[in-house]
Amino acid sequence: MHYLGLALYAEGRTDDRFLGPVLRRLCGEVCAASPYLVEFNDEVLILPDAPRLKHARRDERIVGAARQAKGAWSILFVHADADGDAVKARHERVQPALDRLRTEFDESCQGVAVIPVQAVEAWMLCDGDALRKVFGTTLDDSSLGLPSSFRALERLAEPKQCLEASFRASHAGGRRKRPHGVHERMSALGEQVALNCLRQLTAFQSLEAELKQALRALRILEET
Repeated sequence: MHYLGLALYAEGRTDDRFLGPVLRRLCGEVCAASPYLVEFNDEVLILPDAPRLKHARRDERIVGAARQAKGAWSILFVHADADGDAVKARHERVQPALDRLRTEFDESCQGVAVIPVQAVEAWMLCDGDALRKVFGTTLDDSSLGLPSSFRALERLAEPKQCLEASFRASHAGGRRKRPHGVHERMSALGEQVALNCLRQLTAFQSLEAELKQALRALRILEET
């Protein structure tokens, strides 16, 4: 049996609510191909900044957070929204931390990049059925204002606004104002969004490929 400790350093204050469930579910599916029994922590560990490093460079903050949680994680997901330029986002906000993690930790600790093409909200928009279930609506994709294809979704310039507009459309005409907004429903979306829909997105394909590479380094997956 292998125990896989999962941790996440997220860019936004609420991104972890969606990413945590998604990443744990993805690891579960990928590890189903392992010849070993693999167990995970019940929830992905969200790494906060060390107080003394709050004003440090991002790579220093990530490594400091990883040090504080040493022993609790074997895979650390490092998230940054690409804002349309995935190469720049990786070069400036992710790769420096991954390089330092390799230097400071042994092979039992692996870093994995999570870089949506625009923002993580684009991943929340990829599955209309999940949105309908979480938002409590029967509106079709068009009425929710969802992009017409996965390719169009990754080209969407403002996914945050699109998600908010979908939520407003799903509650238009209600007699009373709903007590919760999109942010309070991100965890539910992370649990409901279909991984097969996410796998249609190039950024998610890159994440899964990098995760498999990390699992091979941990000898949980066999070399192909």
